Formats: sequence, structure tokens, C-alpha cells
Amino acid sequence: MVFAPLDYIVLILYFVSIASIGLLVGRREKNTEDYFLGGRSMPWWAVTFSILATEVSAVTFIGAPGASYLGNYAYLQFAFGSLLGRILIAFLFLPAFYRGQVTSIYQFLNQRFGERSQLTAVIFFFVTRLLASGVRLLVVSLVLHVVTGIPLVTIIISVAVIALFYTMMGGIKAVIWTDVFQFVIFMGGAWVVIYFLLDAIPGGWEGLKTFVAPEKFQIFDFRLILTSSQVFLIAFINGCFQTFAALGTDQDLTQRMLTCKSLKESQRALVLTGLLDFPIVFTYLLIGTALYCVYEVLGHALPPAFAADPDTIFPYFIMTALPAGVRGLLIASIFAAAMSSLDSAINALSSSAIMDIYKPFIRPGASEKHYLKASRIFVAGFCLLLIIAALLLNSIPGGKLWLGFKVTGFTYGALLGIFLLGVLTKRSNDRMNLWVMISSSIFLLTLTLIEQVFMDGATLLAWPWYVVVGTAWTFLFGWIFSFRGVDK
Repeated sequence: MVFAPLDYIVLILYFVSIASIGLLVGRREKNTEDYFLGGRSMPWWAVTFSILATEVSAVTFIGAPGASYLGNYAYLQFAFGSLLGRILIAFLFLPAFYRGQVTSIYQFLNQRFGERSQLTAVIFFFVTRLLASGVRLLVVSLVLHVVTGIPLVTIIISVAVIALFYTMMGGIKAVIWTDVFQFVIFMGGAWVVIYFLLDAIPGGWEGLKTFVAPEKFQIFDFRLILTSSQVFLIAFINGCFQTFAALGTDQDLTQRMLTCKSLKESQRALVLTGLLDFPIVFTYLLIGTALYCVYEVLGHALPPAFAADPDTIFPYFIMTALPAGVRGLLIASIFAAAMSSLDSAINALSSSAIMDIYKPFIRPGASEKHYLKASRIFVAGFCLLLIIAALLLNSIPGGKLWLGFKVTGFTYGALLGIFLLGVLTKRSNDRMNLWVMISSSIFLLTLTLIEQVFMDGATLLAWPWYVVVGTAWTFLFGWIFSFRGVDK
């Protein structure tokens, strides 16, 4: 289906709105605290929606409907563990970050242990965020390439440049307020799709429940199968650890929490994201079930190329079943899901580069005007690196949706373990922390290498367990090889 003029008008209005919001809210940055933390004065509710917008991303927008199309609602079990992970962050990590008045959360590791721990964590963050955000950029660009026919490289560069424009000019304030707008766009778009899907099903919602077998709506699986991520116990544990690590040790998401006016407002914003996660995930799973009903149960025509890849069925419905204008809104929703992840990533990478490396080690004592200029240069530099990462990752065979999760598994455990060591113990050995974190990632990489080379891809340790094992390894050996008050 070729885009109609009305679709292009909707897209143009979306891009103009995003650029205008970014420019309007970010015109008065005087220093790096304004640029990276919004002067610590952002409304807690805006922070809530900004975190949600970044979390949803294109992976959820496309991947969750694909998961429920093939299976059921087991994915929702992760949200229960995720809520616990957010509560732990709110009451373990955020008080420490606010007491330390940090701009980058890795400054806390310097305060608690020393420079080696801080710099090791920063390097882990750089590698993880560049690869994970590169995957997100690639995923949404592949979808847009399929449904619009625009060359993949053109889409990757266009998405990145638009996000770069308002992020470079407005800093974290532009990121948060454009995320709020983009959250409204892609959630509104999701409910518009549900409306049209139910309209295509005889009887609407009641028809959906009649045509689709009850097991397609199943959420909980309480079997004790330790090798399956679909059972509640494993989903709960992995949901907790993944969220604990992603929102508690990754500057990309944690940075937003530090922009609130007080610790209590930050805690409120974070816990609320965990509660809102349930209806958001349910919405996208419902889309997948309705698509299953339309194409598999009712037998609406579906080209073989799309039938072979459930992750493309949602975009196919957008392009073939929605009217002009609405179709443009949904494509704008996919762009919104992509840019809400990308803008925060390049801002967070820049904030860490400035506060953890450039300011203390390369140009200490420079003026705030200089650091502000350098921050914008770093934003542009990291945007370029993310474009390169997306293009390189496209050459890796296999599914791209799960690649983003696998990438973080090698480093998130080490990061979470060292932060837990900092807030739960009094022990300190900066030099050993470095080696413990590195050895944790090497151990997990070695397991993966053994699986690929010597076991023909058979699984020794399923990837959802990587964060759990990495956390336990880092915390345990970090505690054993440290002793009170030494090697600060």
C-alpha cells in the first residue's frame, strides 16, 4: 500500500511537533546540570511517561504483538518481577544517588569505591548502550523499510538525525517532554489499531473471545520448569533482575529519575511506571491476539512472506487495513517508539562521557560554557556511533528483536552486582572490583562461545539467566576479595 498524501501530512506534522517541542523547552541551558538533569526541577509525572516511552521502544511495539500472535500472554508475567525490581531501585539506589548529588550514576561508584570501579562501569555502559540502542534503531528501521519501501540506510540516518536535532538543542528537558508527546502518540496509535481490529472481527470484543481459544489469553504458568522463561517463577526472577539492572545501573534510564525535584518524587515516578507497565504490555499483547484472530482464525489474506515472520504482521495490518491518515499516525507511532529510545540514549552517553571522563580527567576546571558546548559535541558523536552500530548489527544473521536483550546480559549483571556491593555492604576494594566485573563478563562470554563452538548452539545457560548469574558472581567475589575501608 502506497502512502496517501494525508499520511505524509500526518507524518510531517508529527516531525514538526517533535522538533518544536524540543526547541521550545530547551532554550535556556546555562550549565551541565541544566542540560543533563533539567536543573533537577522536572515534574514527576512527566518523568514517569518519559521512562515508559523509553522502555516500550520499538522492540515492545513490534515484538509483543508477535509474541502473543504465536503464543499467549505469558510475557505479562515479567511485569510482576519488573515491579519488584523498580521498588528495590526506589528504596536502595535512588537514596544513594540523591545523597551523592550525582549527575552520572557512575559518580556514586567513585564516591563509594574509587576511580577504577567508576571507569570500568562507564566502559561497560558505553558498550552495552551503543549495542542495545543500535539494535533498537535497527529493528524499527527494518520495520519502516518493509512497510514504506524507503531504503534501510536512509531510514536509519533520518531517525537518528531527527532525534539528534532536538536532543542536541534541548538536552534532557527536550528528551523528557518529547517522550511525553511520543508516549501519547504510540499508545494512542495502539488503541486506534485495536479499534479497527475489533471492527474487523464479527461481534467485536465478544467475537474475539468467542473465536480465539481461552488458552491464548493465559497469563500464568506455575509449573516448575527451570529451563523455560514462560513459567511464572523464572519470568518473575528474570523480570526483577532485568529491570533492577536496566533501570538501576544504566544511565540511559536512571538519568530521568535524577531530574525530579526530590527523592520522594523520583520514587513515586519510578514505582508508578511499574504499575502502568501492566496495562501497556496488555495493550500490545491484545493487538497480537486480535491479529491472530483476523488472519489465522477468520482467514483474512496474508502474504507468505509476512506469515513466516509474526513480527511483521502488525506493520502489514497498518499498511493494508487502515485508512489514509490513520495509517500515517501509526507509522508516526513506530517512529515515536524508535526516537523515544534513541534520544535518551545519546543524551545519557554524553552525560556519562562528560561527567565521568572528560570533566575529571581530560579538561578539569574548565568553564560551564565549555562543558555545555562539549556536551553537544558528544551528543552528535554518539549519534554517529549509533548509526554505525545499527548498520553493522544488520549483518548479524538471526532474529534482531531478542538480540537487544542478549547484548545487555553480558554486562548488566556486573553493573548490578557492583552497585549492590556499594549500597548493601561497607566493604571496599577498588582494584578488585575492576577484575571481578571483567571476570563476570568473560565467564558469560565463555559460556556462549562454548555453546556455539563445541555444542552446536545447544544451551548451557539460557540468556535470561545471564543477569542473575553475573550479579551473583560480581557481588559474591567482590565481597570475598574486599575488606573494610581499604583501597579507596
